[in-house]
Amino acid sequence: MACQSALIRKDDAAKTGQQNLAGAIMPPFAVLSGVTLLRLNLMKLPLGLLATVLVSAAYATPLSECLGYAPADKVLIVNADDLGMHPELDRAAFRLIDKKLIQDISVMPPTPGFAKVAEMAKARGMAVGVHLTLTNEWQEKQPWGAVLPKSEVPSLYNDQGNLWASVDELVKHAKPEEVKREILAQIAKVQAAGLTVTHLDGHMLFWRGSKAFIDIYAGLARETGIPTISQFAGMSFEQQLALNQGIQKDLGVVTPDTFTMLYNPALRRAGMRFPGYDNVLASLPAGVNHLIIHPAEDSPGAREAIADLQLRLSDFDVWNGPEVHKVIQQKKLKLTNYLPLKALQQQVDASPKNCLQGGAR
Repeated sequence: MACQSALIRKDDAAKTGQQNLAGAIMPPFAVLSGVTLLRLNLMKLPLGLLATVLVSAAYATPLSECLGYAPADKVLIVNADDLGMHPELDRAAFRLIDKKLIQDISVMPPTPGFAKVAEMAKARGMAVGVHLTLTNEWQEKQPWGAVLPKSEVPSLYNDQGNLWASVDELVKHAKPEEVKREILAQIAKVQAAGLTVTHLDGHMLFWRGSKAFIDIYAGLARETGIPTISQFAGMSFEQQLALNQGIQKDLGVVTPDTFTMLYNPALRRAGMRFPGYDNVLASLPAGVNHLIIHPAEDSPGAREAIADLQLRLSDFDVWNGPEVHKVIQQKKLKLTNYLPLKALQQQVDASPKNCLQGGAR
């Protein structure tokens, strides 16, 4: 893993990462902590938080109380990712939504399937997140470029007319002003489709790739009024809670308290239920927790186009089955979506003295 990109990449996580007890892929801590030290000042977080990160027990940020929950409540949002990338991903996610087994979805505006996904979401009266997409790891198997034409954002395109295949390539070639222009165009495209946007996150965690990308991403919530997910994948819950409290209070960003993504293709086996989500749910801290999943259904077309299909089939089987939902009930997790966080973001933007800063709740 290259330190300069500070990225947990889907294509190399299994080769370079370390496993935690939940089965998640985590980067070597020295890499992540070094990046955190380097960039905390960019996000205007007090460096003193690092000492707290290393020694603190799990505790809730003010966020859950601002949303009306008790301090000890464990709140969960399960979000299906990558919608628009392939029809089998879309069908799987909406099956889980229709059965009320998950709470949320994120769409990829540049993908060929976006228009169909937008129709499916509108038919259900759903608000959506925007999975800001500046790379295309699939290239010829699933080609897509940017929302804006190459004439407007030439640095985002490779010679094949697609977005760059990796974050490393994106960092090397993309001009920050064109990155921001494309990000805003993607948000606008989703809104123009008649959808309410409740949150933003980054495909392939692209924003962690450079100082310029972090600066752009960190400013999106204030600029757009839409909560932005910090995506501190690979950090412990205690570390995330400490860092996110600073982001919530100092930047006024209504980001969840924790973010979990179990992207570990090497651990998934056909016919074997993956227990990692049970372990994560059993260990969630008090606060608002975002869990991202990548469900898909099977088909010959999916087998041809999706290199990590087994992981996605595994995710669908887990969340379509009863066991994981029994854990949710046993642990008394409270389920929500991003609409309350979007409303809170608007309140925070309207008042310099707000709930996240210790104001009236």
